[in-house]
Amino acid sequence: MDARGDGQAAMLPSDWLVLLFDGAGEPLDRVRIQKSMFLFAERSKAPAGEKYEFRPYHYGPFSSEIYRDLDRLVADGRLRLEAGQAGSGSPRYSLTGTGRRAVEELRPRAVAERLELLASLRDWVTARSFGALLNDVYRLYPRYAVNSVFRRS
Repeated sequence: MDARGDGQAAMLPSDWLVLLFDGAGEPLDRVRIQKSMFLFAERSKAPAGEKYEFRPYHYGPFSSEIYRDLDRLVADGRLRLEAGQAGSGSPRYSLTGTGRRAVEELRPRAVAERLELLASLRDWVTARSFGALLNDVYRLYPRYAVNSVFRRS
């Protein structure tokens, strides 16, 4: 029997992290990765073991585990680390061919509703400027703004 009791094998937070990149139109920066995974943790009905834990930090909800997993996914060859955009020091990530194959293996194991939610959250997050994204997250989850260095508008 599987760990969830629903016929599907349990997912890891890093599995959802890889799936976040499936269908991304462009590389994702760390802030958008963090906020996408935070919103997934808040809004999905995934068990706690499938989601990252977050704490308030300089730019809102933050999980250091995501950085560790990003580094591991780059080392494993599933993600490519790309230079940040001009004026931004934030690294950006995209799927490699190995990452696309991993997505193909993970997708059938994922609960469809959660997969759709993850994609819609990623699209919502990437459609916003940095400032608008943080303002929206802080408005929706004010407890994560307590340690922010970002000046809200």
